[in-house]
Amino acid sequence: MNEEPFDSDLDIQTLLVHAGNPRRNLQPTALSIYPSTSFIADSPEQLDDIMAERVPGYSYARHGNPTVEGLTDAMKRLEHAAAVIATGSGMAAIDAALFATGLRAGDTVLLSRDLYGASLNLVGKVWAQYGVLSVVVDLTDLQAVAAAFKQHRPKALLFETVSNPLLKVVDAPVLVKMAHDFSCQVIVDSTFTTPLMARPLSYGADLVVHSATKYLGGHGDAMGGIVAAGDVKYYDILHQYIKLRGGILGPFEAWLIHRGLQTLAVRFERQCANAWQLATRLEDSGRLRAVYHPFLASHPTVETAKRLLPAQLGGAVVTLELRGERREAYRFLKALKVVRPATTVGDVYTLCLYPLIASHRNQTEEERMSMGITEGTVRLAVGLEHPDDIYADVIQAVADAD
Repeated sequence: MNEEPFDSDLDIQTLLVHAGNPRRNLQPTALSIYPSTSFIADSPEQLDDIMAERVPGYSYARHGNPTVEGLTDAMKRLEHAAAVIATGSGMAAIDAALFATGLRAGDTVLLSRDLYGASLNLVGKVWAQYGVLSVVVDLTDLQAVAAAFKQHRPKALLFETVSNPLLKVVDAPVLVKMAHDFSCQVIVDSTFTTPLMARPLSYGADLVVHSATKYLGGHGDAMGGIVAAGDVKYYDILHQYIKLRGGILGPFEAWLIHRGLQTLAVRFERQCANAWQLATRLEDSGRLRAVYHPFLASHPTVETAKRLLPAQLGGAVVTLELRGERREAYRFLKALKVVRPATTVGDVYTLCLYPLIASHRNQTEEERMSMGITEGTVRLAVGLEHPDDIYADVIQAVADAD
């Protein structure tokens, strides 16, 4: 696909609107959808060249699709990446990134203790079947991290820019340097931050993944994943991974996610503003055991968050600690009227998730407690409603749960 005829150094808000949709004669203003499993070449010689990747072009949808390429071109620009692939889900993106590090039997992956539960299970259960070892460590404890690097010599490190669900912000640039000192590759899940809040490739991360299902798509109607690599050396292995394992993104989903990118800046800024207002008002209410938001003074990693995240973008997730246990959490969920109980983030609606039965249901009670997740923990992914309506709904549900 031809490069866009405008400067790639434009502001990210401008790139979000234009990237991945080049201007051409008769080109529609919107990225076109190509719902075809195969593409016709002008000649057998041209098809041979396309299949051998000697020339650009399309042959079979598993090998490439113009709509999907529009999305990956956009993400390449937004992440300042050397290579990008799109996958069928965020978990497929994490799996592809792990594969790209060249993991073999006997290798170790160092995992953040505060990772999304499915990510912990992917490495600890699926990759473990191939002899890959995993070590879980509290990445906010840099001494423990240094000891883990020395003892285990991991081949890959996996963590999130902002953890799920307690929203811890680790010192990512320091972790990347530590990892590289031990020849360890770094994978960063940047789903909660989007390219508007963080670009981990800029401080040396090797691979960045997104669940495009969340904020990038932004409307709860398309599932997908993104892997962005900082070095072109990863392109061949990622491209072969997607071709041969087949976890491709479909053209309709790619189109929806690309469309979501065009409004990401305005949506995400509003969601972050709503989340900050909700977090401060709920904390001031005194009705909860704890309120978590990266910029609250009470958050244990607030100083790191203020240093690494943009001042006006603290994220769109607020996590609450109810004064109660599972029974009270269920009452809270049932009492919500505006907020919708659903197991995702990034939608236009404000959504509520209960980690014990969703994101971290497969962790043991001991593992959840070590993360700080209790029976009273609920996660709010703040949407685009008026902040007064969100606050009123949460407060009445808190009262009902008491």
